[in-house]
Amino acid sequence: MASKKELETEIQYLNTFRNIMETYEEIAASRMQKIRGSVLKSRDFVLEINSIFQHVKYSYKKQVEKLMKSKKIKDSSKLSFIKRNGKKLYVLISANTGLYGEVIRKTYDAFVERYRKQKVDIAIIGKLGLQSFKQDFPKDHYYYFDFLDTKIDQENLKKTITFLIEYQEITVFYEQFVNVLMQEPIATNISGDQMAWEQTGIEIKYFFEPNLEKVLGFFEKEILASIFEQTLYESELAKFASRMVSLDSAAENTRTKLKQMIFQLSKTKHRTMDKKQAESLTGLFLLKR
Repeated sequence: MASKKELETEIQYLNTFRNIMETYEEIAASRMQKIRGSVLKSRDFVLEINSIFQHVKYSYKKQVEKLMKSKKIKDSSKLSFIKRNGKKLYVLISANTGLYGEVIRKTYDAFVERYRKQKVDIAIIGKLGLQSFKQDFPKDHYYYFDFLDTKIDQENLKKTITFLIEYQEITVFYEQFVNVLMQEPIATNISGDQMAWEQTGIEIKYFFEPNLEKVLGFFEKEILASIFEQTLYESELAKFASRMVSLDSAAENTRTKLKQMIFQLSKTKHRTMDKKQAESLTGLFLLKR
């Protein structure tokens, strides 16, 4: 049984730990609230921009087909208006530090499951993901990009996009915010998935300057950059939300443990007092005899 001094030390430690958890929880909640609105709005914006791009490609199907013929491309899904290397790339967005709950590990597991089925080029963001990948695939080659968990450096972002844009097909594995209590791993193709505009039968005419190919090439670059940047912000939002929930759970467990320790200390104090009273009474009884 723990002594009074040991219990007091443990209570002091738990109080300090609880305060730290609650402080970090408040910081995570503040950052999550700060970016939540803009990320969710940007999610819709990026989808709409991509929709316009695909709509243009469909509306000018004949011109696009001519471009495909000139480029000797038979599969329309492989049509690109920028120079690509024909390779596939998986991008893992992880984290540099812990306290993000299980979502980081779940994202990594989803990434590894796909990678084991199809070995392609790999790019990793986040030291935790890098460490896990090196342990699981020590002989495999990878590219690493260093981003902060709390801030997206625009210069670093430009360099990363310059690297990404060379690939024919790019799939990003990251954490997506569903709601405050739920964040889930997701894999998104950011290299221009085609949409089923043929089902709508809607054609909209646009004016292009200087020409269709250059406009679609510009669209393709900007859309890829926008979608990738959005995935980084999505991951950031999900990680903050996951951290807040994880820390809240840790703080609640600490509070429960603290109550138990305080109760145990109270019992120990009462036992000590009862023992002293019993000894005093015994002493008085012996003196009377």
